[in-house]
Amino acid sequence: MQSRWFDFGGDTIIRADQYIRLTSDRGSQLGWIFSRVPLTATNWEIEFEFKIHGKGNLHGDGMALWLTKQRATPGPVFGSTDRFEGLGIFIDTYKNNRPGVVFPYVMAMLGDGQTSYDKGNDGKDNELAGCSARGLRGASIPTKGRLTYFQDQSLKLELQYKTDDTWTLCFETEALAIPSVSYLGFSAETGELSDNFDLISVEVKNLYSSQQSVDGSRKEGGKQKGKAYDPNRGQKSRGWGLFFVKIVLFGIVCAGGYVGYTMYRSSKRSSRF
Repeated sequence: MQSRWFDFGGDTIIRADQYIRLTSDRGSQLGWIFSRVPLTATNWEIEFEFKIHGKGNLHGDGMALWLTKQRATPGPVFGSTDRFEGLGIFIDTYKNNRPGVVFPYVMAMLGDGQTSYDKGNDGKDNELAGCSARGLRGASIPTKGRLTYFQDQSLKLELQYKTDDTWTLCFETEALAIPSVSYLGFSAETGELSDNFDLISVEVKNLYSSQQSVDGSRKEGGKQKGKAYDPNRGQKSRGWGLFFVKIVLFGIVCAGGYVGYTMYRSSKRSSRF
């Protein structure tokens, strides 16, 4: 199978009618899929549905979302290359060495092209932000992630895994610079332990409106400043458009009224003669 929009490799299995399986529930697998077209928008939102499941009580290792200058390069970091330049979001399902941290653990790392991911300590020294997400694996509802980015302002990750249509804030950071030309990709890896890592759907949106802060902070296990989910978030991009439409309609009404009044005065003057 070939596509003009993406490349995939490793142990990835494409079932276009159901899922993209990055790894199967077998040991020592890795798989990846990357877009051929870079993401160049300055403000964007990526919503993706995924499923982590398998047999047995022990499972691993994890999957990742990538926005990097590199693309389609397999490697030791959840199936993709190490020393990457850009953003990695890691969904780590197996604890190596992070005492006191509940797994699965979701974290972000901003790579500079030189720093290696500290796999032995589950990325503890690489972590930009993160949260524990107990119940994410094998959830009874569709599991989703929503990553929202405003250039040089903020990066926010929300997760859905507890209740359908309810988003939990994982983290939100401030003043983050992601490479202006980045490739979107997903990857996964298994070791001695394994799982099915399935990608169900991906939707990318270009956000045109500026970010607006929301009062009433909420933290759900993350270490960074959290802002509550705004249910009107999807309406912000339409707000300015509706505002200008109203202004134009108001101008048309005023112009029509003025023209009507002028014609009325002219007819009154004509009736005198």
